[in-house]
Amino acid sequence: MNKEKKIVFIFVIIAVLLVAGFMILWQFSTANLYTSKGNSYEENPRKVTTDIEMIDSNGESKRLMDLRGKVWLISHVFTRCPGQCAGVCVVLDEIRQELKEEENLHLVSVTLDPDHDSPSHLKDFSKKHGFDSKDWWFLTGKTNELNDYMMQVFSLSAQEKEDSEKVNPDDLFAHKPMVALVDHELNIRGWFNPFDKSSSKALRQQLLLSLNESKS
Repeated sequence: MNKEKKIVFIFVIIAVLLVAGFMILWQFSTANLYTSKGNSYEENPRKVTTDIEMIDSNGESKRLMDLRGKVWLISHVFTRCPGQCAGVCVVLDEIRQELKEEENLHLVSVTLDPDHDSPSHLKDFSKKHGFDSKDWWFLTGKTNELNDYMMQVFSLSAQEKEDSEKVNPDDLFAHKPMVALVDHELNIRGWFNPFDKSSSKALRQQLLLSLNESKS
């Protein structure tokens, strides 16, 4: 092998190593992409330290801090949603069925539309889709208080659409299909998009880890 070929060969090897290193780093970052908005829980811990009174689909008062000791997933919903809201609940229900032996698992769906979503509307919605369960709270409350709380504590928010943006009269809100995971000590372990393959996988991994920690 002459000198020029050796130089080319060395550059090729270096290029291959650089690409391999980049792929390893990319895979590692992807695994952590959906925990605490890009930072690992250990680096950026957040905790549920306040709550407000909410009303469930049975008309009973609920407070989220009463879930201490449970591992829970919380997300938004509204019963008139023409799009992804029911889809988020379907994914959560799949997780619930996968982990039906886990007594510490709890689900929470908080309405974006309290003015419409009375307890009876939430009850009808949960029964219609097969979500009605003592381990799954569908919650409503006072509109401004509820939406402010969800934003400040869980970084879950939505924007009301302009009339020109609406697909139909019930297409009221623009929001991302995010789910927050809270562990048994009320630490927020991460935010996840259940429709994204990598994020959904990360959600299940973090959920199992949190459930195991809750038993120790």
